[in-house]
Amino acid sequence: MSVPLVISARQTAALANNHAILLVDTRPFTDYHTEHIPKAVDLPMTEYHWSDTSPTGIRAFRNQMERLLGFIGLTPNKHVVFYEETSGMMAARGVWLLHYLGHRKASMLDGGLRSWRKEGHETTTEPTAPKPSRFKAHVNPEVLATMNHVLGSLNDPNRTILDVRSEEEYDGTLVRAARRGHIPTARNIDWSRTVSTQGFLRSRNELERIYSAEGVYPNKEIITYCQAGYRAAQTYLVLKLLGYPNVRNYLGSWFEWGNTSKAPVEK
Repeated sequence: MSVPLVISARQTAALANNHAILLVDTRPFTDYHTEHIPKAVDLPMTEYHWSDTSPTGIRAFRNQMERLLGFIGLTPNKHVVFYEETSGMMAARGVWLLHYLGHRKASMLDGGLRSWRKEGHETTTEPTAPKPSRFKAHVNPEVLATMNHVLGSLNDPNRTILDVRSEEEYDGTLVRAARRGHIPTARNIDWSRTVSTQGFLRSRNELERIYSAEGVYPNKEIITYCQAGYRAAQTYLVLKLLGYPNVRNYLGSWFEWGNTSKAPVEK
């Protein structure tokens, strides 16, 4: 069974009582404790940052994520709906993570909790206890970029490196690592341009114009990166939604690249 990459609040509400649905709130626990969708479990996604994309690091990442997702009750039949306040990077990171671990039944709630409230659906402060399972990953390496993969892509005309950070981070005005700047040859499209002021993803036509205007085309492999692989995951989701067949999220992103002395940098 295939599921949509993004799902509306109305669709989510219609599925909420289905035993095969797993609702996951990716915001910090303090936000979850204040208000969340009924039956949603808490998984504060930013707590699970990972910056080591060496072979050893990736094995450890996979093992930790298997245990984490098993703890919240992921099983092969579950359709997982991730959400946060809007169509943001934490919920998208959840979708990307499941794609990487071989579980394709993953969606992001478009408009997030804000759209859920706006449509008048119920929220609660009552926490949902997870029902742990034994989740086994079937890794899909085609959606992950490591430092070595990015290094091998710098002069490859069939690959586009896409920096989705702010312009200030890209040009080195804002420094968030030992070194400033960006990965050589990378194009820059701030991920936030894809989200409307109401918190929804922009229309397909708008999104296509954003990427085509910067020369980001679906006939090439696209490698997305940001500071820690969260904003890059949101862009991964958007590009997959648009039908781009080959998209990878550089998990270590600038936190790894900008703190590695051997990695080349442009300003």
